Amino acid sequence: MGLIASIVFVPALMALLMVFSSQRVMVPTLLVLLMGLLISSPVAVLIELPLALWLRSRGRLNAINLCLSGALVGAVVLGLYSLYSNYWPQMNDQALARWIAQQAALKALLPGGIYGLLSAAAFSAGAGLTIRSSRCRSFRARSA
Repeated sequence: MGLIASIVFVPALMALLMVFSSQRVMVPTLLVLLMGLLISSPVAVLIELPLALWLRSRGRLNAINLCLSGALVGAVVLGLYSLYSNYWPQMNDQALARWIAQQAALKALLPGGIYGLLSAAAFSAGAGLTIRSSRCRSFRARSA
């Protein structure tokens, strides 16, 4: 359930925000939802799920760790995507082309972090994750 919530939440939120935007005339809301689902599905399955399983195997799976990891991964992934999609090797001035790509990547870090955080929070809520991991509770119960 957490994976489905993670896949659907951010695209649905972006589509909802598009309904109230003046840009909805040029970009259909349904297109925003579909493109968001096409982007969030592989990211959730290929990055978020393995990350959650890895945290669980280490006994560190909780909402805070997953949300922090999601924010970090989201920022890095969107930053790298922006870096490569905004670099134009056919430009004569390669220093300017690199600068443009770097500026786009820096500007993408904050939205990427927010998208990753929201996706991880939806995963945590859908999966019923608590603030503390189960290993921490059992360790404290044994030591008490």
